[in-house]
Amino acid sequence: MSEYDVVIIGGGAAELSAALVPGQRGGLTARAIGIVEAGVNRILVKDGHPADVELDDGRLVHRDAVFVPPRFVPNDGVLVAFGCDVTGDGWVATGRDGRTSVPGVWAAGNVADPRAQVITAAGQGSAAAIAINADLVEEDIRDAISASGRATVP
Repeated sequence: MSEYDVVIIGGGAAELSAALVPGQRGGLTARAIGIVEAGVNRILVKDGHPADVELDDGRLVHRDAVFVPPRFVPNDGVLVAFGCDVTGDGWVATGRDGRTSVPGVWAAGNVADPRAQVITAAGQGSAAAIAINADLVEEDIRDAISASGRATVP
């Protein structure tokens, strides 16, 4: 089996998941896999590949691979400009059907859900499309009833 030096940067769920690929913490140390708990200043790159990790105490640690967590940021400028509510985590707030706090505005995918990968976003987009269609049909019915002079639909 090939051996590689790997660094996992971060302390969140994604980093923990990556760290557990080779085994639980005890499994790592039992296999003589060192664990260095230190802050990272920067990653030094050589020939387009990670070469060394500079720790906050100045030490350089050579590694063949480095795992860095992504930083998810919603591209929600238009929705925020419309006045859509945002969750405490900074994502556009939606109902199960993608409806936002602004009437006539829906959102789907990773503008509202940082975990939404392509297949999840497609499903959310489909749910929003169904809700939009239902909303438009209801509006057409209200307009038709109003035009006919009959009682309106609530």
